[in-house]
Amino acid sequence: NVENLNTTFISDKKEIKIVKNVSFQVKRGKTLAVVGESGCGKSTIAGIISAKNRGFTGEITIGGVPLSQVKETDLMRHVVLVRHNSYLFKGTVEENLRMAKPDATEAEMEEVLVKVNLLGFLQTQDGLQTKLLEKAGNLSGGQCQRLAIARALLRDSAVYIFDEAASNIDVESEELIMDVIHQLARTKTVLLISHRLANVVNSDQIYFLKDGEIKESGKHEELMQLNGEYRHLYDSQMALENY
Repeated sequence: NVENLNTTFISDKKEIKIVKNVSFQVKRGKTLAVVGESGCGKSTIAGIISAKNRGFTGEITIGGVPLSQVKETDLMRHVVLVRHNSYLFKGTVEENLRMAKPDATEAEMEEVLVKVNLLGFLQTQDGLQTKLLEKAGNLSGGQCQRLAIARALLRDSAVYIFDEAASNIDVESEELIMDVIHQLARTKTVLLISHRLANVVNSDQIYFLKDGEIKESGKHEELMQLNGEYRHLYDSQMALENY
């Protein structure tokens, strides 16, 4: 639960409100999406819930427990944040995966790699022992993101936050990642943050954020019928992509 969330940024001795009176509830087995154009406050919300950002007013509870009372180690165990540029370390694929679950078996690691359609490629290399350069510079952008998501899946946490996890990658990887996210949402709590509205049309609830405030909310069909700012942005994006 997020209730009356507010946060500010101080610039040149001025306080700028980034998020204003935002409230929503994410339920297990559901996908909730927070969408809007860049700079509207989406990533700020993701950072606050995952304790990456501090300094806010309002109340956030996870399973009924206030965020302020949750130990950081417990939060890291139960809440996973996957960004579009999640860091991959120099070393082997196995070493990167074991950061999520040190005692993972080879079968468990291969299982998550299958889910993100990466095992076949790695088997043409050195499998789990495939060496990665710093930031996995020897993989494509889509492969990097799929590996980061495989690592998150291996963690098997209760809450997943995907912050632009399918942006700036090839179409095939984007579609695969969205399928993985929606399958995950059947049993986990998933918060999906995206500027690309095509990625959230199947979400159970969508919140359209503008200037730090929730302007519209509902399912995709409901928001389209409102003929408001969500529809305007969706139609604009579709027209650009079709062009």
